[in-house]
Parts: sequence; structure tokens; C-alpha cells
Amino acid sequence: MIHRRLFFAFWPDEALRHGLSAARRSLFPMSGRPVELAGVHVTAAFLGAVSESRLDVLTALCGPVQPLTITFDRLEHWPKPRVLVAATTHVPDDLRGLVDGLWQQLDRLGFSREARSFRPHVTLARDVRSVRPGLKWEPFRWPANRLELIEAVSTPDGVVYRPVPKTLPR
Repeated sequence: MIHRRLFFAFWPDEALRHGLSAARRSLFPMSGRPVELAGVHVTAAFLGAVSESRLDVLTALCGPVQPLTITFDRLEHWPKPRVLVAATTHVPDDLRGLVDGLWQQLDRLGFSREARSFRPHVTLARDVRSVRPGLKWEPFRWPANRLELIEAVSTPDGVVYRPVPKTLPR
């Protein structure tokens, strides 16, 4: 049985990815390495290892959602996973409601929600041991209007994230 490491996420369009690239440049040089912007995302629900046989039912949950905006207005250094993230001071109620609704559907499919609370963030850099004082961050808005199923694939160069197509080749 083949398993894939999956999660639901908001996936940016190219304009947002480009804007994030420009904002991130101001953070370096610093310890750590920047993440590949091709895989940047905002996780809505982490599933873990999932049997390939369940992909159809999961991709059916993907698609447009009621448009909402997430404002990433602060930087946070998370020492334990050694990452620098763009975070939000306030989680919009409509975002929290969307994620809760997704988990209700996933619960009916037999998936268990993580114990930790939902903290929307965008990982900007990995292997960050420290952050220089006074690091400036210009807030950016992420228009979240579509939910995607994302696969995390381990490679010799690190993890690569890619959307799972709705119609899978057989």
C-alpha cells in the first residue's frame, strides 16, 4: 500500500509569490537558509501519511472557498524547529471557521485533528539559530480563496511541496 504525506493548504498565485520574494529579501543575510518560494503555503490541516486509495475523497474537498484575507504582520523565530515565519497577530474568525469546517469533514472521514491549536504562518527560512534584533517586516496580505491538497515529498535536497491534482492518473 502506497502512502503520501498530505495536508490541506492555501497555495499562492504567482503575484503573491513574487511579492513575498521581494519582502523576504530584506531579511537576509541571516543565519539559516531561505525556503524555496515554489512551495510556500499556509497549512490549514495536516493529515500526515495517507493511503493513496483515499486521494479521491480528499481532493473532492479542494476548490474555491469563501474569499478571505490573512494579514501576516509579524515575524516569529521558532527555536525548536529553527524556523523563521511570517505570522499573524489575529486569526480572522472566517479563517478559523473555514478550518474548523474542514476538520469536521475530515473527522467524518476518520482523520484526527492535531492537538496543537491552529496558527497560520508562512515559513520563510529554515535552520535559523538566531534572529538579529530589530529585524523589520512589512506586513503582507494573503488572499485565501482556494483550498488545495498538498503532498510533501522528501528529496535529497529537502522537502518539496506540490498540489495533488484532482484527477489522478491511474
